[in-house]
Amino acid sequence: MFLTKNKKIISWQSRKKLVWGFTLVELMVSVSLFAIIMTISMGSILSVFDTNKKSESLRAVMDNLNFTLEAMTRTIRFGTNYHCNADEGTQSATRDCVPTDTVTLGGATTQYVSSSFAVTSADGALVVYRLTGGRINRAIGTNPVYNLTSPDVTITNLSFRVIGTDKFSVNADVAQPQVIINIAGFAGATAKPSSQSTFTLQTTVSQRLFDSQ
Repeated sequence: MFLTKNKKIISWQSRKKLVWGFTLVELMVSVSLFAIIMTISMGSILSVFDTNKKSESLRAVMDNLNFTLEAMTRTIRFGTNYHCNADEGTQSATRDCVPTDTVTLGGATTQYVSSSFAVTSADGALVVYRLTGGRINRAIGTNPVYNLTSPDVTITNLSFRVIGTDKFSVNADVAQPQVIINIAGFAGATAKPSSQSTFTLQTTVSQRLFDSQ
């Protein structure tokens, strides 16, 4: 390209070098800014991954707990001879929770509840539910114990409150046999509390068969 009025002749190639040339300082600044932006972005991406993993674990927990509660409530609702604290008395006999039945959680002791419960199912089999090693398990008669909750779920508290097991009008009992179930725990790695999803559930089940004398 030619410039008039005695100015220097600058070729297109020379102008291109002037436009696109970078000094070492500019290059270092650009690389530093890029590294900072990428570091911030990676933190955000890892946070999204943790949130997604926590959401997936919570969904798995709810699916597993829904299955567990459905299986328990169905057996209890159609069963008879509700028995609080399967380690006390005759499991096949009725038994309300009494003051000596306690569950300790977080240093506080709650009375009239137990971590185990026995019921006679509709087909006459004795079914026992209890908390063992952070999992809810079920024993049917002399069959092996079966864990209802998965290893991904840690149950920290399981309590049964049983009331109204006496036959109608016996000892002035006018309540239908009833069980209040409380479940608390978390899903996720024990060694990584930030990725855990905690939960607390409560449900009440009444005996469907009228407990007449």
